[in-house]
Amino acid sequence: MASNLFSLDGRVALVTGGSRGIGKMIAKGFLEAGAAKVYISSRKAPACIETAEELGPQCIPLPQDVSTLDGIKALTAAYLAREDKLDILLNNAGAAWGAAFDEFPESGWDKVVDLNLKSPFFLTQALHGALKAAASHEKPAKVINIASIDGIRLNPQETYSYHASKAGLIYLTRRMAATLIADSIVMSAIAPGAFASEMNRVARDQGDVIAKRIP
Repeated sequence: MASNLFSLDGRVALVTGGSRGIGKMIAKGFLEAGAAKVYISSRKAPACIETAEELGPQCIPLPQDVSTLDGIKALTAAYLAREDKLDILLNNAGAAWGAAFDEFPESGWDKVVDLNLKSPFFLTQALHGALKAAASHEKPAKVINIASIDGIRLNPQETYSYHASKAGLIYLTRRMAATLIADSIVMSAIAPGAFASEMNRVARDQGDVIAKRIP
């Protein structure tokens, strides 16, 4: 049956940036596919807790800022205090910054690259043991990085650090995949297109204009 093909029965997942947008939708989808537990993390604790309450008792909030190594360590410790295995890690937390070339600030570079590119690597590294514990040849663990179409082709906005971080994440996924497959951990990257959200306000507020550029 098709439902069995996509079943996540008994699986445990962790979704960063899980309180809203794509992360929230993926967390909801995991639960609907039968996941036993879905842990969600986001920088804003009230939003994280509110979303978990909305999605039900199998959704557990672990609010944390994963843009720093300290935050990654804290999230890992909080997760490992509750579970010793992890079937699915969804690296979704992200940020964007737009500014003219001559005015683009270092803060807009560091914030975006740290969260979009550095954090997926170091969080996966920190949870490597839990992923290995869940993985087998017959039933691999999964790490899914949310990249972007902007990592493949340009958009008209001057989002220099965003473009660079998402292009880097796509290639980083390939490099990590070549290593982690030895542990029966399968890595993938998804490159969503224009998605109306709080982060992508252009797609949210100028949907008709954006749609004209999409085949």
